Amino acid sequence: MPHVAMVIPSLAGGGAERTALRLSAGLAAPGHRVDIVLFQPHVAYPREAPEAARLLVLCGRRGWGRRDPAAMPANAEWRPERAPLWRGAGLAAGLVRDFPAAAPLLLRRAALGRALRLARYAARERPDILFANLAQAEHAAFYAARLAGPRAFPPIVPVLRNVEAPGARHSQRRRLLFPSAAHVVAISRGVAVHAAAAIGVEEERLSAIHNPAFSPDIAGHAEEPPGHPWFADGGPPVVLGVGRLAAQKDFPTLLEAFRRAAAERPCRLLILGEGPMRSELEGRVRALGLEGQVSLPGWVENPWAFMARAALFVLSSRHEGFGNVLVEALACGCPSVSTDCPAGPAEILEDPSLLAPVGDPEALAGVMLRALARPPDGAALRAKAARFSVERAVAGYEGVVERVLRDRGR
Repeated sequence: MPHVAMVIPSLAGGGAERTALRLSAGLAAPGHRVDIVLFQPHVAYPREAPEAARLLVLCGRRGWGRRDPAAMPANAEWRPERAPLWRGAGLAAGLVRDFPAAAPLLLRRAALGRALRLARYAARERPDILFANLAQAEHAAFYAARLAGPRAFPPIVPVLRNVEAPGARHSQRRRLLFPSAAHVVAISRGVAVHAAAAIGVEEERLSAIHNPAFSPDIAGHAEEPPGHPWFADGGPPVVLGVGRLAAQKDFPTLLEAFRRAAAERPCRLLILGEGPMRSELEGRVRALGLEGQVSLPGWVENPWAFMARAALFVLSSRHEGFGNVLVEALACGCPSVSTDCPAGPAEILEDPSLLAPVGDPEALAGVMLRALARPPDGAALRAKAARFSVERAVAGYEGVVERVLRDRGR
């Protein structure tokens, strides 16, 4: 069976990282040889690292010095890759020669270092295909292929996880680099549409494969106690938000929508996550007079225990690639609503009445109140979530592997 490399900068936490772990486990189960390749030694979900896949950390000199084996899964292998500096200089010179106008976009010392390490990994391990997750992995893969030569490096399949405007910096880089991609995976139909428009990926080189956001393991995790007093004090129902405290998630709109909804129906808001906007959000909670009704306890490893006990889950994002947390909330039997952001939520919920325009707190409050007043059947929600299974996603990725290797004559 093919040897698959799943490359991602780290497993520090987030939807992309959890998805990479689930896909790697699913691909390894039928016998594929799978390497999960990291550049930084950070793993937020050590219990979810599949034993059937190798976890390789291609750390440079600094990463090797900071390694902490106790914080890593038992099957992690440390690869302190070192490559001659002249190779990095040669790569930089080639990029400047071939893309002179875009050289400032492409040249980053750290990116060149990751490319050198990945090139040495590919030469030694010789994977048949390489899936590149997130921008750092994409750049490293394409740069490493330039070092090795297109026939000596495995075919590259970037996995696109977000919607970007045509003029965005990542879109500009991708327009330069993606012509050499063997294929491109988009994690939703909406991302695929934007990839074609913003990056110029041809339809025949593009596959939309939904994230494996549903896992049977969620049910077991959901039974664990959430460790928050609001679920045991007999108080008003809890509305839940989950995500990084960053502009993309637009928690200010959620706070204002919650203020309006709570004025009509007693409820409390709990937002799980950490990020750069914590101080701003805490200040906004105080400004809105919601101190006793809103809690921001930070990042938790098991959000499903909270989802299983919440009265409503709300996704308030400005944009998404898919929206894993929506599927996970549905898998816990939690009623869910969302902004109609590009892309993903509309594909998951399949009900316009559960969607509100982006950045419209009044409309979002109305959607929240309707969902709280008429909660759907939990079994129906779990069945909707099950459409986004690991098995279905793995079948899609196996189809991409088969197609790419067939086109390569393997």
